[in-house]
Amino acid sequence: MVTIFLLPRVFGYQPYMVVSASMQQSFPVGSMIFVREATPEEIEVGDPITFSSGTLTITHRVMEIDKQEQVFITKGDSNNVGEVTPFANLKGKALNFSVPYLGYFSSWFITRQGRITTAIIILCTAALSLVLRKMSELDEEDEGSGGDDDDPNEPEAKEGETID
Repeated sequence: MVTIFLLPRVFGYQPYMVVSASMQQSFPVGSMIFVREATPEEIEVGDPITFSSGTLTITHRVMEIDKQEQVFITKGDSNNVGEVTPFANLKGKALNFSVPYLGYFSSWFITRQGRITTAIIILCTAALSLVLRKMSELDEEDEGSGGDDDDPNEPEAKEGETID
């Protein structure tokens, strides 16, 4: 579970949950996107970029780049109007894919209830695994003892004889 959130960071990507429908065609609400730090020189028209706007973090597509003014003109795929985004606000370039519903899970996972529930699931899974392993070991021991339930002191019948 932790791998889902940490592995992208190892490769330099920051995960973000999509919370608005401004990029619905590319990044549905509730999905998770992955953003890699980038410089303004690495950005091209058509790239989805993530930037800060006040206290918000937004991902929109670059429609124009004005190098002289050092701004991007960005627009959400679902929006009608573009906006001016200074180069200084750039956080990075988003990959052109998202993982549906993973954003919902990640936002739930960081809550106290989510962490407790996840811990309980992990502990129950570990306990069940131990119980099943122990049961398997007991079955193997029973099979290993020959499976002979006869009393060693009881005389054995020879072929064609019965013992009373």
